[in-house]
Amino acid sequence: MAAGSERPPGRHRRTLRLVALVAVLVVVAVGGAVALTHPDDDLPLRIGPEAHGGVLSNGCSFSPRGLPTCGAYVGAAYGGNTDPATLEAEAGGLLGVRRTFWRPTQVAAAVTTAREDLAAGRLPWISFKLPLSWDEMASGDGDDWALGIATALSRLPGPVWIAFHHEPEGEGDTEDWRRMQEHLAPLVRATARNVAFTVILTGFHQLFGDPAWSLEEAWPQDTTIDVAAFDIYTDYGTVKGDRVVSEWPDLGDDWFRPLAAWAREQGVAWGLAETGVTDEAFAREPGLIGENFADLRAEGGIAFSYFDSPLNTPASYQLLDPAKLADFAGVLGQGARLPD
Repeated sequence: MAAGSERPPGRHRRTLRLVALVAVLVVVAVGGAVALTHPDDDLPLRIGPEAHGGVLSNGCSFSPRGLPTCGAYVGAAYGGNTDPATLEAEAGGLLGVRRTFWRPTQVAAAVTTAREDLAAGRLPWISFKLPLSWDEMASGDGDDWALGIATALSRLPGPVWIAFHHEPEGEGDTEDWRRMQEHLAPLVRATARNVAFTVILTGFHQLFGDPAWSLEEAWPQDTTIDVAAFDIYTDYGTVKGDRVVSEWPDLGDDWFRPLAAWAREQGVAWGLAETGVTDEAFAREPGLIGENFADLRAEGGIAFSYFDSPLNTPASYQLLDPAKLADFAGVLGQGARLPD
């Protein structure tokens, strides 16, 4: 998980260095509808009443890889890959997207869980750690493992989103990680036409942190990425080292707006793979989950996944407070879901 307020004030933001890529979508007219054709796909993704993917609960169509033409999925990571039925009952609605996290030896469990999520109407969004180093994966040494995952997911009756080694900042060489993504993306997408390849970064380093992990350095080149995602939290009140975070982040202006502008430049969809609000932040500004979702939607984000788990953080992000849970429930009611 990544924090959301260790940053300079908005007026001191470092200007993003944007690199224009070849557009990943070609728009053509097809019989009164619009078709979006990926350069490496021979089947157009029809947008309109005849959409190949289907129609979401909000009336918007979605592609076979699960990308919506409008609206956003709302969901959560719950516990430690725990069945989210309890959260759904408390929130009074089903998750539109469910984040789960897996070790490289847990492929069978991940596929089974994705199948169960699809049966429940949730879009599975799964993250894998890797069996080999980034450099070895980029060189093709892990292709059999990755192909096994893609082949298994291709047999599922619906779309799945996948990420490999999310939040990589500080864990190795940026170029090796980028090359790994560049190698795996076409392999997975060619094998599984129902799988969207997602890249998940913290957002902090791309906007305010280590230049080695800037978007210019980290973003995969010359390949199609379906969703750029970020793990951005309102971490006001958390303890970091010997201090308590007292900065108040404006996620909409200082985070979502520049990331969305960059995503539009790349022609890639964007969203939040993880987000959370501390109890301290919520006490200061009740309704903050809903405000953050509204800001995400204003900037065209297509996914909002809340981190309702105590894992890997001592901070108070969980939805234990009734008011926070009610705020999340209100956002969940605005989200899109796969068809029953």
